[in-house]
Amino acid sequence: MNHKAAKAWSLRWIAQHLASLILLIGAVLAAAIALTALVIGVEEVIALIFAQRFINTYTNVYGNAWSTIFWHFTIVFSLVTFWSAVDTFIPENKES
Repeated sequence: MNHKAAKAWSLRWIAQHLASLILLIGAVLAAAIALTALVIGVEEVIALIFAQRFINTYTNVYGNAWSTIFWHFTIVFSLVTFWSAVDTFIPENKES
């Protein structure tokens, strides 16, 4: 992130970085929700094809469907957040 109009650590520079962070969190949340739904959907389709039934975890037979979905989301969110933050806040190498 390289904003030419704002000097480092000025109020405008801080505001630009906060706005970027808020937008990044929103984008990461949307991506993590979509990818979590995709992962669970693919798991369900594979189980339906091979076992001819849905996965017991997501049908809440054992009472742990929400915690399983939460862990899927947490893993996906962590990965997407890391790579988005790296891409957003670490400047590109200008030499190559």
